[in-house]
Amino acid sequence: MDFASLTLFLILYYIRPQEWIAAIQPLKPVTLIMAFAIISILMRPRGFTLKELFKTPHDWMMLFYCLWIVIAAPDKMDTFKSVYTLYLFYAVTVLALSNLDRVRRFMTWWAVMIFVLAGLAVLSEYGFDPTYSYDITHGIMQHRLVFNTSLYNNPNALGHSIVPVLVMLYFLFIWKRPIFVRIGAIPLFVVPVYCIYLTVSKGAFVSGFATLVAALSFGRPKVVQILILVGAMTVGWGALKSLPRMQEIQKSRTDDAIQGRISAFKFGLHKLKTDFTGVGKDRFVPTMFRETKIYKAAHSSYVQIGCELGKVGLFLFLGNLYCALRTLVSAKTRNTDEERVRRILFSMIISYMVSSWMVDFAYRANYFMFCGAIAAFHRMMMSGKTLSETAEDNQTVQEAIGSLAAAPIGGLRPAAAGMAPAVINQATISQAAITVPALPGPLSKGEPYAEENPGPGITWMKYRWVDFALNYLLFYAVIRFWDYILRNM
Repeated sequence: MDFASLTLFLILYYIRPQEWIAAIQPLKPVTLIMAFAIISILMRPRGFTLKELFKTPHDWMMLFYCLWIVIAAPDKMDTFKSVYTLYLFYAVTVLALSNLDRVRRFMTWWAVMIFVLAGLAVLSEYGFDPTYSYDITHGIMQHRLVFNTSLYNNPNALGHSIVPVLVMLYFLFIWKRPIFVRIGAIPLFVVPVYCIYLTVSKGAFVSGFATLVAALSFGRPKVVQILILVGAMTVGWGALKSLPRMQEIQKSRTDDAIQGRISAFKFGLHKLKTDFTGVGKDRFVPTMFRETKIYKAAHSSYVQIGCELGKVGLFLFLGNLYCALRTLVSAKTRNTDEERVRRILFSMIISYMVSSWMVDFAYRANYFMFCGAIAAFHRMMMSGKTLSETAEDNQTVQEAIGSLAAAPIGGLRPAAAGMAPAVINQATISQAAITVPALPGPLSKGEPYAEENPGPGITWMKYRWVDFALNYLLFYAVIRFWDYILRNM
């Protein structure tokens, strides 16, 4: 049931029906589901001890990061309440993903929910619009697509949130799949690609391009990596520049939107260098307005963290990303299933790192969840187990989703342009929107990939001085690139 709860939370996180279905709002479904997940973990047959939370370098780094957020905050109690919830996302993910089969199914659910989000956003242009996205898209957003919920009511946020599914779909349904599966999966790319295109987000275009290049190069022979890079920098970059609004990058010094972001970057770097603990979580905007009379969001996770948590906070924030990259780069996978999961996780973190230069996703739940998923993958590689152990909870998830679909849905407002109240068909929900596509091949045994004999797939167990040095190198590179942006844009 812990896995079922985690999956249901993922559904609520992306679709957010509690924000546009009146009947769900009073139930506080996110709080209920997370509480149920915690209870499920505590009541597991094998029990639970705090020791289970601290088995990898990821676990300690995440704990120190969350503690520093509280330490650096002026209002420590309020900050603790919000950070405690974020830490639970990480802890529940780590503990619920207890074997490879669960991680793989969780990645599949994750891809499906991003796909559904993209589909709902696109459908708002064609009459199905329960969130009133159409009016915002063609009003204040000037024909740039949005999905009118708290997380995706901005075209940049929507575009960057859809980007990871491109490579997730590739590794789930094309990489090392039979030819008939590959051909059948190609139409799946139409919806997310069209959604990103409709957002007309320069940042999402760049993030998608960089993520695809990194994902397709990862794990390939050096010669193939060079060919991919050459192709990307020539044909690929030329195609990227032909997309809408990309010409504005060449005029960055006269573009008001870009210069507004530069002012936020300058303020953030100034605070990073002069305020050791930062201004405190979620205080970037009011602090910048108070000191500069400019009302501007950070528009970058790095800028937001650097300003709000100082150098220590930025180092720890990057520390979680470093630990994730260290695991994925150094892991020696032993079958196709492990390698598939490794490449999906690598694609997700690269997408997040690139997008974080253009959108402020610093405290989003997905950061804590993919860090948790990578930490869970690290534990599996430590254990030496190459095969999925169980398929439990799969039926439980389906039953839970069936119950959600069968529940009466009320309180929907009429859609824009005089449409009748939206009606969601149960069969449509359960079959088209949230049913996980069946993965070809066995669920219990993967094809040999690197070696056939079981054994630990990773030898990195502790965060040592060399890791501190590499972590600091990543921190230094971020600061230098930050400064480079200010000098050249």
